[in-house]
Amino acid sequence: MTDLRAGEPVNGFPNWAERVVVEWINRARVDPQRELAACPACPDRGCYSAMPPLLWSEALNRSARYHSDEMAKQGYFAHDSRCTLVGNINALYPVACDGASSCACVGGSPSCSTPGCTTWNARVALFGGAPLGELIAGTGDPNSAFYLWLYEPSTAQLCGIAGDNIHRWLILTAAGAVGVGMTSDATADFGGGGVPYKIPSAAHYPSQASSVDVWANWYDDEGPRSANAVVDGRCVALSLKRGTPENGAWSATVTGVGSGCHRYYVSFIDASGVEITHPATGSFGIGCDDWSGVRQQASCGTPRTGRRRAARH
Repeated sequence: MTDLRAGEPVNGFPNWAERVVVEWINRARVDPQRELAACPACPDRGCYSAMPPLLWSEALNRSARYHSDEMAKQGYFAHDSRCTLVGNINALYPVACDGASSCACVGGSPSCSTPGCTTWNARVALFGGAPLGELIAGTGDPNSAFYLWLYEPSTAQLCGIAGDNIHRWLILTAAGAVGVGMTSDATADFGGGGVPYKIPSAAHYPSQASSVDVWANWYDDEGPRSANAVVDGRCVALSLKRGTPENGAWSATVTGVGSGCHRYYVSFIDASGVEITHPATGSFGIGCDDWSGVRQQASCGTPRTGRRRAARH
């Protein structure tokens, strides 16, 4: 099974910053040694090897962004909620409830004398996710949040969860899916779910500047015939920067986008000649709406006619 709408936001999930963190996670997973070479306090860096990408999960994305919002609205920083959450919080958030205690908590306000009434994993389950682990950070910048987690200082060289390396361990070894919630705080929820796609993640960073880097991950039994970012209708070749052709992170620097609105999508031609794009339809925005159904199409390779095919399962 493949997701023919991969990359398209579902009711605003994910946003730009959330896509960046998911891409950074998958970029790190194809070449952990390169990512950790600059970590000053990662004595366990030799423990990690290349892994398949994590898939995006709407349920985990919603749970993670809700938690970032509730921490900000209720003025705390912890994994567990500070109250007993209403049982239908998934249906209420974000339109009818923004994470404030008046709408999120049983009784209309925090109803417990100590934090931790609804645990983090129970909250993820309320949003329909299958919880495995969670990371939080007190920043709204996706690059900063990711590297706070990945470069978490550790003293143990043990190849396993050693207490002070759990953020790095989850990012580089977890299997399944992930959802990231970026507001003024950051949350990443790991668990099961997600739908396989040959381009599991893609994003650009920074949000807008005279030049931005477009990144995309590819995962398939064979490497692609070609890889491009289509920016304002022109093809910008992506090159393999990390990992292997079958499981790698591809990138290009796009210039001349410091002002105005610029729309792009990522286009790979797989080994059988089929074009795979991310997002599957529409385009992402630099300096404008993160996603639009409008796409300025370009032919950057030699696709053959046929429907998009699934990534390996």
